[in-house]
Amino acid sequence: METLRLIQFRAAYNLPIHAAVEQGIFARHGLALEIAYTPGSAFVCRALKDGGADIGFTAADDIIADVEADRRSDLFMFMGLHGGLFTLVSAPNVNTVEALANSTIGVDAKNTGFVLVLEKFLNDRGLPRGRYDLIEIGGWERRYTALSEGKISATLLTEPFLSNALAAGCHLLARDLEMIPAYQGTVGAASRAWAERHRDLLLRFMRGYVEATQWCFERAHHEACLAILGRHSGVTGSAADKTLEALLHPQRGLYPKAELNIAGVRAAMALRAELGYLSQPIPRAKKYCDLSYYQEALSKVDASD
Repeated sequence: METLRLIQFRAAYNLPIHAAVEQGIFARHGLALEIAYTPGSAFVCRALKDGGADIGFTAADDIIADVEADRRSDLFMFMGLHGGLFTLVSAPNVNTVEALANSTIGVDAKNTGFVLVLEKFLNDRGLPRGRYDLIEIGGWERRYTALSEGKISATLLTEPFLSNALAAGCHLLARDLEMIPAYQGTVGAASRAWAERHRDLLLRFMRGYVEATQWCFERAHHEACLAILGRHSGVTGSAADKTLEALLHPQRGLYPKAELNIAGVRAAMALRAELGYLSQPIPRAKKYCDLSYYQEALSKVDASD
């Protein structure tokens, strides 16, 4: 049994990870998972580069930004989790996008990740930067807490924080697909040097993750998935039902086979360039991605079907 160190955000989309651990799926692939939670995206990238973690889950744009900002960075994406699963949510006293003028919006980081999608969306709705203030707070959980405490007027949330916020009277202003129709959200990432040295370990992780994701999509495991969400995300009852429904949504939910959406990666690159954060000419996606690990891992999964 080999130990793999994973760093991730606290979010309901970690359901396949918890299922793989609790159902013994990773164990069948010879893996023991050591999970750590990050306060923000910059922390994930540092941990991967400094050896504090082996692999991490973060936004595709975070990896693009890190590679562009640090010439020594060898981070890359090897799989995709979902297309975004984020929603713009506002405080109870702010019920329209236009009402965000002169407000404070909480983000993970000001120039990376899903905030660029938010910036483009608000600009298209007549709210360019300067008409609102961005404050860096950190990951989903921290932003949910800030919104709940009235410290910010709006933020991007994912489940289970979305359902909790709406239950408390907050407003859903826009879903991810309304803000950007094609996008690669959270990805699996690692250092190229680490991956080269541990190729077999990474392949076994990917096979186990895909197996667990497909387990979650099986109707017979619905109640078990709800129980896992309750243990790890603290949601029960109707909130758990809504969370699981969002995760398994055929268009907006988890990718059943965890494939990296290259068109979505290109969309993230194009958005970064449009907003002035990526120089022209736009590089090829392979600067930030390597599909060979996924292709090798899934060839064995497909052969066993």
